[in-house]
Amino acid sequence: MIQKKSLKDLINLSNMDNSMTEKQINILSSAIELFSEKGYEATATSEIAKKAKVAEGTIFRYYKTKKDLLFAIPIALSKASLFEIFLEDFNEILNDNHDNFEDFLRKIVINRKKFVSETAPILKVIIQEIPFHPELRSKILNTVIFPSVKNGTSIIERFKAKGQIVDMPSTTIINLIITSIFGYLFIHHIALPELPENEQDIEYLIQYILNGIGQNSTLKNT
Repeated sequence: MIQKKSLKDLINLSNMDNSMTEKQINILSSAIELFSEKGYEATATSEIAKKAKVAEGTIFRYYKTKKDLLFAIPIALSKASLFEIFLEDFNEILNDNHDNFEDFLRKIVINRKKFVSETAPILKVIIQEIPFHPELRSKILNTVIFPSVKNGTSIIERFKAKGQIVDMPSTTIINLIITSIFGYLFIHHIALPELPENEQDIEYLIQYILNGIGQNSTLKNT
């Protein structure tokens, strides 16, 4: 069973210079979990306090309103370097010298499935809040998306040169891979975790991507 990571876990992993108190971390961690499960509007501060094992008044000593508490979550996650942690082991895969595209793809899918499974409640809150926090969107783009695409492009070019991937623009191939993998993971681990998941689904996902962009694909460069 995969252990879910809390805000406290991320703070410990990132070795950040943390100015938050233990109570404050517990409040934010509890809020993340409840907002993820029930949504912001349906979650009462009394529930957050109960889960965090503090008095409800303690929440309002740190945050004037429930909305202030909500807005504090992306800031705390940013300080906890969630996005750097997102890339840490991922970059190891990108930097490896892979001879076979299918093996490379399989490592990526398995690695990202583990990450999303561990951080699903946190990712759900982030996805909900991205439209309302331009600074969060900017950090994700500059810390995660752009570096990943840059590293991924050179890898895709290498596999194209070996004839293992169809001759399409590398950015298009990366976009197709990302949307396929994260679309699947989003549905099963964030949006609809109750949806049945076959133990062979990951292998089917890999073969689905290979059938679209692999060397045996019927797609032709236009």
